[in-house]
Amino acid sequence: MTAVALSGGEARRFLGVDLEKKGIRPVWVEIENRSDQGAWYFPIGTDPAYFAPFEVAYMFHHWWTSDRNRRISEHLIGNGMPLEVPARRTAKGFVYTHDGQGTGYVRIEIVDDVKAHEYRFVSRVPGEKWDFQRVDFESLYPESKVRDLDFPSLLAELEKLPCCAADKKGNPVADPLNLVLVGKRREIAFPFVQRGWNLTEPFDVQSALRSVRAFLFGSSYRTSPVSPLHLFGRPQDAALQKPRNDIDRRNHLRMWLAPFTFEGRSVWVGQVSRDIGVRLTTHSWYLTTHKIDPDVDESRDYLLQDLVMTGYLSRVAFLPGVGEAPRSAPRHNLTGDPYFTDGKRLLLVMDSRSRSIDAIQLMIR
Repeated sequence: MTAVALSGGEARRFLGVDLEKKGIRPVWVEIENRSDQGAWYFPIGTDPAYFAPFEVAYMFHHWWTSDRNRRISEHLIGNGMPLEVPARRTAKGFVYTHDGQGTGYVRIEIVDDVKAHEYRFVSRVPGEKWDFQRVDFESLYPESKVRDLDFPSLLAELEKLPCCAADKKGNPVADPLNLVLVGKRREIAFPFVQRGWNLTEPFDVQSALRSVRAFLFGSSYRTSPVSPLHLFGRPQDAALQKPRNDIDRRNHLRMWLAPFTFEGRSVWVGQVSRDIGVRLTTHSWYLTTHKIDPDVDESRDYLLQDLVMTGYLSRVAFLPGVGEAPRSAPRHNLTGDPYFTDGKRLLLVMDSRSRSIDAIQLMIR
């Protein structure tokens, strides 16, 4: 099994058309069937709304160049990934996915006469820049000082956390830390990709200017940066977002790797909220900021629903820690947006094995 996501330049060189301009990411898939029974590859598992080869070719057709149109169609269709993987044969070709759909995380689903098989890959896309790449996770904490905790010890450590993320000076006056994720990196990454969450670009001058343009023209910016907040003395280690129709509306998540593990798995402390608009502000040099939905519990509970739907959520708990802020007396974040909350922090333990909803364990304190 091989899966490789191509960069925009690689796609132009091999396929001869600018797929990146059309928002399409070609993923090369190669499957060697060593069994004595045939199987089927389901591209819908790689991207639920993948593009058909002729659909992609038609985007580059011109009415006055019939010979060129034919060559483009033959080339893209001929290099498409077939659905059938015959016994003792190899099938290979391109799947035309949405640019950013998976962002290098590729899911392959094979169905034979017995059952469905799922394979998941991380494919580094050359030239892409993501916020998490600035962090050296391997050297973030000395291995000898990372303690592995049982459930009571984990609860004790989480209770020591501040209610909220901090500003640059370390004052915990920003958005509430309302989420804890437990799992190995791929166990955490793939469910988010499956549910349409995107990685974010680094927060720099270029991405900030692109954000301003998207705001002014009401356009989408699926990988727009998330402003830095602080925990453990540093800005977030990674950020994800689930965009809507334009840059004004999105769900976004900041995560920090904790200096301890739970049952051998990494612990990530998070802050999740829903952006419902963009407004002018003097709190940033580029004069714009997102306005959050004041009901931050809804954003937290939305994420719970999202991950339940993936089938990879194994355990759930609601813990104290954020501190209650009623609607009649809301708190405010760094940019002055009010928010209210029941004060609970959501703990989610992810697994690599899929399970039904009724198999999810509710962890009771």
